[in-house]
Amino acid sequence: MLFSDIDGTLLHDDHLTIGKDTIHALSRASAMGVRIAIASGRYLKSLDIFEEKLGLPIMKVALNGALIVDGGNIIHDARISRDVYRKAMEFIKGKAPSVIAFAHQNYAIDADDDWFSLQTNILEDEGIRMDLRDGDAVENALGEWPTKILIKDSSPEHTAENKESLMRLIGDEAVVISSGSKNIEILPAGTDKGNALRIISEKLSIPLSSMIAFGDWDNDEGMLRAAGIGVAMANGSDKAKAAASFITLSNNDDGIAYALDKFLFNA
Repeated sequence: MLFSDIDGTLLHDDHLTIGKDTIHALSRASAMGVRIAIASGRYLKSLDIFEEKLGLPIMKVALNGALIVDGGNIIHDARISRDVYRKAMEFIKGKAPSVIAFAHQNYAIDADDDWFSLQTNILEDEGIRMDLRDGDAVENALGEWPTKILIKDSSPEHTAENKESLMRLIGDEAVVISSGSKNIEILPAGTDKGNALRIISEKLSIPLSSMIAFGDWDNDEGMLRAAGIGVAMANGSDKAKAAASFITLSNNDDGIAYALDKFLFNA
């Protein structure tokens, strides 16, 4: 089985393009019987487009592993607690320019920022603009309780400070990680892409040793360690590279295809 992160891994830096060599390599792997999964911090709706982009059936590991969907079946679904939500929103008020609450198919956002514009342009999904401090109101607007909080900040230094503070505040009740130098993600306790691989391994009876995973950032660390072969992109973070058993070419240079040539096609 093959798992790939999206941004910085599968996609080029424009957040739109998948290299032709990568598409060909994934199609070839699928034809050999390898199951393909997308493992991302993105919410479920934003993963649907990749079946069309790749022309392949894919398993969806959304929201950094909090939600796992195989075909029409949900095989794992975790939500942040109401207490964690309240504490996080009370803390972050006035400390970051943008906060987003994600459910499976939708999101609520409190700012009109670059991320919001990119999301709107790529997915034609404007989400719901609203004040996020009242969790009950957010739940009513989204139609379900949020799975993840994403905090977008203006600088890596300020992001790191807020992340450390949040870890001290809620680190025993939730997962606080980064999927980029200027964001913080708050996830249900126990959520990790590596744990998602273990859940899938048990459900599908596929050994972890028979899995290959591709990633580029700190939130991919667990997945890269759990897989039999963990591949970090050349553009990856130090943590991702330290967790990997191989470092491939960058996302803009079809690093996935390069690694599959080495570990699958010419093995």
